[in-house]
Amino acid sequence: MRSNRLPIVLFTTAMLVMTGSVAWLMWESKTGAGYKSDLSKVKHMLHAGRPKPASQTSANSIKTAPKVTMPAVEPTVITLNGPGAVPNEALLTFRTDEALAAFRTRAAALGLEVLGYDHKLRMVRVGFKDPAGLKNDLNTHATEYAYVGPNLITRIPPLPPQTDAANAGGSTPFRSQGLNAIGAVGDRTGWGQGVTVAVVDSGVTNHPALAGVKITHYDLVNDGSAFNGHGTAMASLIAGNDANVGGVSPASKLLDIRVADTNGDSNTALVSSGIIQATDLGARVINISLGATGDSPVLDEAVQYALKHNVVVVAAAGNEQLDALSMPAGIPGVLSVGAVDANGIQAYFSNSGQGLTLVAPGVGIVSAYTGDGLVIGSGTSQATAITSGVVAYLLGRGYYSSNIIPLLTRTAEPLSAPATAVGAGFIQLPK
Repeated sequence: MRSNRLPIVLFTTAMLVMTGSVAWLMWESKTGAGYKSDLSKVKHMLHAGRPKPASQTSANSIKTAPKVTMPAVEPTVITLNGPGAVPNEALLTFRTDEALAAFRTRAAALGLEVLGYDHKLRMVRVGFKDPAGLKNDLNTHATEYAYVGPNLITRIPPLPPQTDAANAGGSTPFRSQGLNAIGAVGDRTGWGQGVTVAVVDSGVTNHPALAGVKITHYDLVNDGSAFNGHGTAMASLIAGNDANVGGVSPASKLLDIRVADTNGDSNTALVSSGIIQATDLGARVINISLGATGDSPVLDEAVQYALKHNVVVVAAAGNEQLDALSMPAGIPGVLSVGAVDANGIQAYFSNSGQGLTLVAPGVGIVSAYTGDGLVIGSGTSQATAITSGVVAYLLGRGYYSSNIIPLLTRTAEPLSAPATAVGAGFIQLPK
């Protein structure tokens, strides 16, 4: 009799454990305690069986894509209100286009506000006062979801206090764009010809340094507030054509994709959609001089989309003096950029980390700013924009996107610092 009852007992016990695990995940989502994920599982589910979607012209439009039948798998759920997350928001990804459309139809009845969505990523950004409605929907439609997680705060990296617990301490300013130091000399009038560079940032405003540069503007924030000058500064370092505020590749075209507000704040949803839109609009380089301190499968998916379309993604390492790169700089395949001062010393603020590609001028850099003025600024943001200008120059000369990172790492000037601090070294224009 015992041997006949044992399988029934084991089966009952297993079902109780599974039920308890799902309940615990839901409780974690509501309380905000902890911030853990199995990213390998998340990425597998996001990439599994995904078709190449049709093109789009807006981050908030839905169009028909090939149908995909996904295996019934429980979604991965990550704490929503953990550290670094936009409070009371969630990012949801779905396994089919039909599942995404059906969720949008029932979201309001669940007490959820749809703040935006991206068809290419099958992503919906929602706000909530109480996650109970989302929890109930997960219970009812679990197999339709691929991922449920936080909308991470992404921002223009501020400068920390000038202390130096870990970095080399570089603080000597260039007091220029640093172009002589990287070999970008002579007549640059035609540099970047035929290349479109997307500036995924805080928006680009009119400035004398950008007169004559072809700029197409897209505003994903669309909040009516004044633009933060950071995006204009990055644009001038990439393509400025003023004698006093010259960029590396003034003949390149710019796609201004505004994802950050007047305070320089953004989030994973907007940045991810900005990457998708920039790719679909023909950018060959995407400059991302902002970042988050946490990883997101949604951002990973957007970057992979760009890389698969032969786009060079250039991103800032971050200014937090951390031993880890900001995201998306830390995503494999991204050209990640740290900062050095005029003496070639790692800037006191520049993040270090495995996977850092190289460093560029980032201390005391002169650039344009909102209005007609100039500004002297420091950061891995400036180093990244200068590097994007170099990439545009190389693409304009006929180099393939797949060869850009190997070429720049091979020709970089070696520095007496660990690769985690300076990557392959100080960027130099290949001869």
